[in-house]
Amino acid sequence: MTKQLSFSKEEQDIRSEFREMMSQAESTEDVKKFFFQTVRELLNRISDKEWDIEFRRDVNLDLDRGEGWTLSDRLLDQNGLRELLDESDLDNILDRLAEKAWNRYRHLEKHPEKTEQKIYPKEPRRF
Repeated sequence: MTKQLSFSKEEQDIRSEFREMMSQAESTEDVKKFFFQTVRELLNRISDKEWDIEFRRDVNLDLDRGEGWTLSDRLLDQNGLRELLDESDLDNILDRLAEKAWNRYRHLEKHPEKTEQKIYPKEPRRF
C-alpha cells in the first residue's frame, strides 16, 4: 500500500481567503484570476521550490468543459507536480476550489449587472 500525502492543512489555510475573493469577484475574469492566485499560493505553501506560473497559460478553469480545472504540461513538469498530483490529495483540493469558482462564474454569467456596473458606473445624480 502506498502512502498518500495530504495537503488538507494547506487547503484549510487558504480556504477563507479564497471564499472572500470569490465573494468579491465582480466578473468572470475576476473569478479566473482569483482561482489562479489561489492555486499559485497553494503550490507555494506545499513546496519550498520555486514555481514559474503564468496566468492564462498554466492554471485555468476548464472553459471547454464548463467545470473543473486545467494545468499546463509546462507546469505539470515543474518540481514533480505531475507525480505529486498522483500521490496526494492535491487533485481533490483543486476540484473543490474549482467547484467554488465555477459556482461564482456561473452566477456572474447569469447576472451580468454587477460586471456592467463596474464597467459602466451609473452617472451621479445631480440636483
